[in-house]
Amino acid sequence: MTKKANKQTIIDIVRMKQVWELEEGAAEKELHYYHITDALNRKWKTIGLTVSDAISVFEHGNDDTWTRIIEPASYNHDLSNNDLINMLNIAPEATGIRNEVQIILNTVERRNEYVNRIINVNGESTFLLLHQMKDEYLQHDQLADEQFIQLYAVNPVEALSVYFLQSIDIVAYWEWEAAGGTAEKAIQYKREEPLLPFIQAIERAEDESRGIVSGY
Repeated sequence: MTKKANKQTIIDIVRMKQVWELEEGAAEKELHYYHITDALNRKWKTIGLTVSDAISVFEHGNDDTWTRIIEPASYNHDLSNNDLINMLNIAPEATGIRNEVQIILNTVERRNEYVNRIINVNGESTFLLLHQMKDEYLQHDQLADEQFIQLYAVNPVEALSVYFLQSIDIVAYWEWEAAGGTAEKAIQYKREEPLLPFIQAIERAEDESRGIVSGY
């Protein structure tokens, strides 16, 4: 069975003009362009002999020639994380990727950026783009130090989750606190290494509390 590159819900499909004009009386089936609107509200152009054939071609994914996006989705000011999760067909049992969408795409601007940048929708491409954008945000669009300190004073677990863009629970926070972790120490670590995972931040704080010189 051929692996589908595009695993997304089709909202609408319309048959358009023939790809090639056939001579009158020709026995060949007519190959048509089709316009498909997907769950992210983007319009694609693809081809097929029939509707089911066109859907099959679409599911093989973008090739920039016969199958490609011809109209991107318009900006959605009300796009929520739950909306995006449903549009991407992320299964209820896929709790890991669901949590990552909630944490990484934590503004409507980021969610719209994600819709604008993803092309084929499948488990692998969904995951890869999400983590590419996470790295970009950590390096170039980090939560401001002042905002982080204010949030940390109110809810340190939430603050660390937003600052590191990963799911951090109360147990991990207790380990961080026991190692002498503070908001200021998190800021110092992230300035030196923006992509530092929280578990490594805890390990570094533990080393420093034992007087071990860090290699960072």
